[in-house]
Amino acid sequence: MRKRQRHGCLSFFAAVLSVASTHSIAGCSRPAPPEGPTASTVAEDQLDTLWEASLRVLRLHDFQPDRQDRAAGVITTLPTTSMQWHEPWRADVADGYSLALSSLHTVRRQATVRFVRDPSAPDHWTVEVQVDVYLLNAPDYQVTTASSGIRSFSGDLPSVTGEAGPRLMRRWTPVGRDPAMEDRLLERILAYE
Repeated sequence: MRKRQRHGCLSFFAAVLSVASTHSIAGCSRPAPPEGPTASTVAEDQLDTLWEASLRVLRLHDFQPDRQDRAAGVITTLPTTSMQWHEPWRADVADGYSLALSSLHTVRRQATVRFVRDPSAPDHWTVEVQVDVYLLNAPDYQVTTASSGIRSFSGDLPSVTGEAGPRLMRRWTPVGRDPAMEDRLLERILAYE
């Protein structure tokens, strides 16, 4: 009888674990890529206010402005390494998928805000927000013996192809846009007072 109760508890916990893992995996599915720009139309008399609001909102979300060109209507930010699960004070990730991705990989984001004159209405402008996401692509080294494990800190290990050589360069690979963060930034820019 005791063995039967233990089996019942184990199967119950296994069922709960499978349901919890299924829900957590489903919550971290990749969002659909945006079909067009994340944009909103505003009146011309709001431009100066929205420009300053854009700078403040970008800073509040850990995007440090790099280039501000009022003549071209463009604000770009420096690339920032995205928050991870243990950094709740940061605000540069807007959804569960992006948080999981940046917690498992080295990810950076770069925001761009554009103010473009609306050709259909001369006294209106379009505010566009774009957040580009980049993934760090670094070469892996093969470690097959204890001595190569110790030498891994010197940087002269053979690469995956087995050839020793100079350190291979790291590069940032673009993986697309972050529509959830774009929506959040645009919403807060328009609502900022």
